[in-house]
Amino acid sequence: MANLQQYPAKICHTAAGMLIHDNKVLLIHHKKLHLWLCPGGHMEDGELPHQAAEREFLEETGVKVETYDPLYTRNSKITEYVPSPVETNLHWICEQNFQERRSDPKAYAKAPLRMKGCEQHVGFVYMVRSVGTLDLSPQMEEVTQIRWISREEVTSFDLSEDMKAQLTHGFALVDTLEK
Repeated sequence: MANLQQYPAKICHTAAGMLIHDNKVLLIHHKKLHLWLCPGGHMEDGELPHQAAEREFLEETGVKVETYDPLYTRNSKITEYVPSPVETNLHWICEQNFQERRSDPKAYAKAPLRMKGCEQHVGFVYMVRSVGTLDLSPQMEEVTQIRWISREEVTSFDLSEDMKAQLTHGFALVDTLEK
């Protein structure tokens, strides 16, 4: 089991939304990462993770969504409760930058700005539901494809093992809501 917390990496925060509708999940194929993922991206300054998931989902797919907590909701007159993510993970985004920065800090300081970005991501994944139509309008600057994938396709589709586990968990949560 990886223990990525042991590294003093530059960490960025990301958020994504998992939209399951009619027993299918909406995924995007990320242009730079060459991976199928739930729509999402970097959090902006002052933005809460669930807000970033909603904004990024709209930007990448054209579908307006709202996050929800499938297991817990509460109303209060004094506290605002925000949705809990269904998954929080830490992963390398550019381990090479980390290694270069650690091995030769002086050379790294002179490196191009593009080399000084995120080394790890803390990713928050939220369940989302559509608010309005499901008309897709993908953001082609970051997305090469957008596709609905059925529950049955998850195991055989070109997905990372982590993504398969994430989607399986999402479908299981939706199942508990429908009971």
